[in-house]
Amino acid sequence: MPQENWNILMVVLSTVSPDVRVEKEARYLASKGHTVTVIGTNPKGNLDNEEKRDGYTILRVPSSKKLFFKYFEFWKNVKNLVGKNQYDIIHLHDLNVLPLATRLKKNAKILVYDSHENFPEQMSETFGFLGLWGYSWVERYYIKRVQGIVTAGITYSENLKRKYKVESSWIANYPSRKDVEAAHKKNIPKEYTTDKKFRVVHFGVMYHNLGYFKTVEAAKILSEKFKPTELEFLVMGSGTSLEPMEQLIEKYNLSKYFNVTGWMNYLDALSIMRSCDVGLILFQPGKNNFLRIPNRLYEYCSAGIPFIGSNFEGLRRATLGIDNLGILIDPTSPQEIADAIIILMQDHERLEDMKKTASEIYTNKFNWETEIVKLEEEYKKIFLKLKEN
Repeated sequence: MPQENWNILMVVLSTVSPDVRVEKEARYLASKGHTVTVIGTNPKGNLDNEEKRDGYTILRVPSSKKLFFKYFEFWKNVKNLVGKNQYDIIHLHDLNVLPLATRLKKNAKILVYDSHENFPEQMSETFGFLGLWGYSWVERYYIKRVQGIVTAGITYSENLKRKYKVESSWIANYPSRKDVEAAHKKNIPKEYTTDKKFRVVHFGVMYHNLGYFKTVEAAKILSEKFKPTELEFLVMGSGTSLEPMEQLIEKYNLSKYFNVTGWMNYLDALSIMRSCDVGLILFQPGKNNFLRIPNRLYEYCSAGIPFIGSNFEGLRRATLGIDNLGILIDPTSPQEIADAIIILMQDHERLEDMKKTASEIYTNKFNWETEIVKLEEEYKKIFLKLKEN
């Protein structure tokens, strides 16, 4: 069996920061004495090509192509950078990096595929059946070329087993205590603490299938019952739905009910969440969203707030056996969203009980430090299996 202090290479088609899952895995492994290098991209050329952070090294390669061409450019640049270097483990993050399994197989003792989400199903929402078929074909072919598979949740692992008859372990993408503690040391800006508004937060990347327009429609219903001094929607994030959402807010004359911050530093966002009363998770119907396990669920819990969320399998499975943590609704119905908000606004005792549950489940389960130990164990299992064979 290889030495306990492994030489590990991680590869991800992003700038690495802010790819929270990759950063947390690399930081943890480095803290355990392993040598960790992460290869990412430098699309605008304005980042350091080499960076030391939290005990690990980030190397970035140029990335100028668009659409599918960026994949081939990235794979070529990574292969050239790796050269003849040898690693104990090469850890490939997500499907757009998985094809490197054949190109780098001689550079590693074991190859591990880390599936962050149901990538083919996600692509089908943009490219239809051809997207689903094409990306599934790629995943089916290359997933057989790795020695180990980890995913970000149980529904992802079950989906891979159903589609390709492969086994995998899952490591949930819980927030790190280190990040949460750093966030909670920050002072919450006075604008979030000096009023007595009931504050509803919708946090995260903003795409059309994540329910941001439904938030506005629910706010329109609630504006007929509550004043802007009583209710506020805090939207923290950026993406393609940001501008259309702002236009819809203007159209309905709801500006006084909304605080749309745009992109916000992750730690600042975690800090400000503490001033909120409930968080929204409004994934809309879609092949990926039905099974998707939302990171924002765990982030809301780290702030001690319950959720109102889509009644889909992913969210149901993530909260299975946990009572009094949130309210599941039909995410396509603004009326159901509004009704759930009213319930929590008017039942203070229930809201406080749910906040207590959120804090407790974060402390006892929904944190990275209790979860990430699975990764080293998975590596050891793979090495042991290879030794036995």
